[in-house]
Amino acid sequence: MHRIWGFFAAGVLLATTTHAEEAAGIWRGKLMGQLTIIVRIEKEGQGYKGTLQSPDQSKALLPLDTISATADTLSFDLKRINGHYEGHWDDAQKAWVGTWSQGQSLPLSLSRINESDLSVSHRPQVDAAEAALAQYHVESVQIATPTPGVTLAGTYSAPKGNGPFPAVVLIAGSGPNTRDETVAGHKVFLVLADALNRAGIAVLRYDKRGIGGSTGAYAQATTADFADDAQAAAHWLGARKDVKTIGLIGHSEGGIIAPLVANRTPQVQFVGLLAGSAVRGDHLLLSQQVLIGRANGMDEAALSRAQATNRKIYDAIIADPAHAETTLRAIVAAEWPAGTPADPAVIDAIVKPVTSPWMSWFLRYDPQVELKMLKIPVLALTGEKDLQVAARDNLPVMKAALAGNPDATLRELPGLNHLFQTAGTGAPSEYGDIEETFAPSALKIVTDWVSERTR
Repeated sequence: MHRIWGFFAAGVLLATTTHAEEAAGIWRGKLMGQLTIIVRIEKEGQGYKGTLQSPDQSKALLPLDTISATADTLSFDLKRINGHYEGHWDDAQKAWVGTWSQGQSLPLSLSRINESDLSVSHRPQVDAAEAALAQYHVESVQIATPTPGVTLAGTYSAPKGNGPFPAVVLIAGSGPNTRDETVAGHKVFLVLADALNRAGIAVLRYDKRGIGGSTGAYAQATTADFADDAQAAAHWLGARKDVKTIGLIGHSEGGIIAPLVANRTPQVQFVGLLAGSAVRGDHLLLSQQVLIGRANGMDEAALSRAQATNRKIYDAIIADPAHAETTLRAIVAAEWPAGTPADPAVIDAIVKPVTSPWMSWFLRYDPQVELKMLKIPVLALTGEKDLQVAARDNLPVMKAALAGNPDATLRELPGLNHLFQTAGTGAPSEYGDIEETFAPSALKIVTDWVSERTR
């Protein structure tokens, strides 16, 4: 999945109207507009029992350890994954509006659905890629990193034979991604790895630190820490006898990480930037919020208010990250609807995610510095309908930054969104409704370009 940072004042703060609601039932929500969460709650004596499922990632029903519900509050714990939910009933939205915490805090609203609403999405490219694994040489691998306590679990796949093969490391976007980079049931990196393997290219993909089979503290990591992990993956790949050429392909935040790693790793001979950004982090997030809000039908007045508030929030974090939490609480309190008591749980849900180590680092980071240093071949692709990393904002800046690179290819792909699906509006809410995982035309551009650079 990919972080989508929403409208802190205009979204969460207005969810304060409460009325009595029964907690028993089936509830569905989406983390960051992408990852579906299904919660089933049943009455059991004087209390409740229930399960949580993330169908985009697994069919498993995980039993909830504790469930607490009143007429207007709902909370539950899932200790095996260190998860906790805290929500309040909002009668206007007919939903529990609150926060899911699992290393970091993310807004999550849960709306009641019926069993008949739980349809199974068709993912033909994912099915084909999983079936194709038998055609390749596939290894489950462990990659040591220089960071104490961080070992990466991954999958190395290559065409059958002795090689040596050209090879790439796939670097995932922001959020707690596994090696498949699963978003709304789409295993983006599995499909991309299959296309590369079919073209004679070996692939290494891995779970981010603290996620899946990898060890380490995900919640405390910054993009720079993830770059250290990607560099360790590149070194691991370079030590293999069946590998002759090494490249990096990063998606979204991975497109920021790839240049960082390439510029300090002589073994890396080319980079692919898929929906990679070229503007400073705060500018990227503000643009993302407006475009997604507009696609979701948010009116321009509300968008303008949210932008003003978020600009204050980001400026406070950039100016003084050590004391940003105190400043942000004051900003949120000033924006609270008149006549409505401030809710500490909602304030925490707003403030905690944006004062994380990742956010503090990301808001300040300007990718142009590393892009200008790249002298190896670069492929940069952006979807025309990408609302998370807009082509109009990023491609011109990236083109200027790469002006001194003799082998830089930049393309805006018509009709494609942030995941490189053929899309309608490009809104993240569409990702799960689209059967296509990765447009075949975009896969061909990537595989042809890598093949040409590694012959």
